[in-house]
Amino acid sequence: MSDPNESLSLPKRTTPTWEMELLLSGATVFAMFQATQAVTEWGARLLPRLADNPRMFASVLFTYGNGALTLLTLAFLLHLTLRAYWVALVGINSVYPEGPRFDRLRVGPIQRELVRSRWRALSDRIESADNAATVVFALGISLALILVPISAVVTLFYLVAAVGSWLAGKPELTSLVFGLLSGLAFLPFWIATTLDKRRGERWSEGGWMHRACTAMLRTYTRLGMGRDSNPMVMVFSTNIGERKGMVIVFIAMFGAMLGSTVQLALSRDQLGMGSYADFPDPRRGMASSLDGRSYASMQEPGQLPNAPFLPSPVSRGDYLLLVVPYVPMLHGELFARCRRQAEAAVADEDARAARQLACVGAGITVTLDGQPVAIGPEWYSDPRRDLRGLAWMLPVSTLAKGRHELVVLPPAAPANEREAGPGEDTPQPWRIPFWR
Repeated sequence: MSDPNESLSLPKRTTPTWEMELLLSGATVFAMFQATQAVTEWGARLLPRLADNPRMFASVLFTYGNGALTLLTLAFLLHLTLRAYWVALVGINSVYPEGPRFDRLRVGPIQRELVRSRWRALSDRIESADNAATVVFALGISLALILVPISAVVTLFYLVAAVGSWLAGKPELTSLVFGLLSGLAFLPFWIATTLDKRRGERWSEGGWMHRACTAMLRTYTRLGMGRDSNPMVMVFSTNIGERKGMVIVFIAMFGAMLGSTVQLALSRDQLGMGSYADFPDPRRGMASSLDGRSYASMQEPGQLPNAPFLPSPVSRGDYLLLVVPYVPMLHGELFARCRRQAEAAVADEDARAARQLACVGAGITVTLDGQPVAIGPEWYSDPRRDLRGLAWMLPVSTLAKGRHELVVLPPAAPANEREAGPGEDTPQPWRIPFWR
């Protein structure tokens, strides 16, 4: 008679870390989902508020950082799924240790023989699921760790490029210097790796080419760019085939980056997904439309608006407050140009602020029922939402009852920065209807 507990024991080749894997994945996967969502919302709020160079830098860091979080989250989720499948296999094997009863299949002899020939023993399936879960767990952590030094290098290179461009008096060249610096930094490693692969066997061990290539590769290896810098990826790729392993690693990392970008794009789509093919696509400047984002009373709690807005669709007082939030990626050039002009014209701080305000107000066109408004803006700040911008207090007591429309035309790009295409330099207006 066989021992009744024998079928309940795990296979001898079960990965010894399976309990710790389950503990780590199960305890952190839900926190990882929340962290990914929080970082995505933070990026969606912050990135539009940055000027060109800081926005580019923050976008790269966001892509790598949120990509690492996304990669870990998906890896842990897939690991839990595989471990659940593994547990199910172990359980069904303990209940029916003899396996399937092919003679009880209610099929014909040909199909029965086909099923019998294709059947894999449950012990083999258990071992495959166990190995797959462990590999997914290890790769998820190791690939996420790869993104950490990449983010550190990107940060260092950007800071060097920003300081160098600032010292040269050309801060607008920061992105170009950053790209050149990144290319020059990795070019020697690429050259040394290529020469070693194609000609390394032909060099004598004491020759100058062999010594130079060895010194170059040793330097980059110490900086964390060697093939052995990530042991889990190296073991995985060299056992399943390096080309196949690298393809899997690339697809996983690219998918994480793409997922990070898609999350950011979806977070900016306030209406979300759905079957709305027959409904006109809501867009800025769309006529005969009422956009809830244009009214403070209809905005989501905690939302940081990037477009002009009114208190509500219905105006009941003698004045109507129009707020145009300051969005650096949209208004940055106008504000900077007006600030430089103000600093060159007057020395007093209050006079400079007033002169800059007049300049900025002249660059943003506001019309009410097709007529330009006669008053200028005021500086606006809302500490409750950390919001800055311009405010127009529009007199509306004499307006007739019914529908009226405000149109806010953002500043156009400077003439020397406009694209040549017809109409491409014309900014789209915001249309905000309201009722008296």
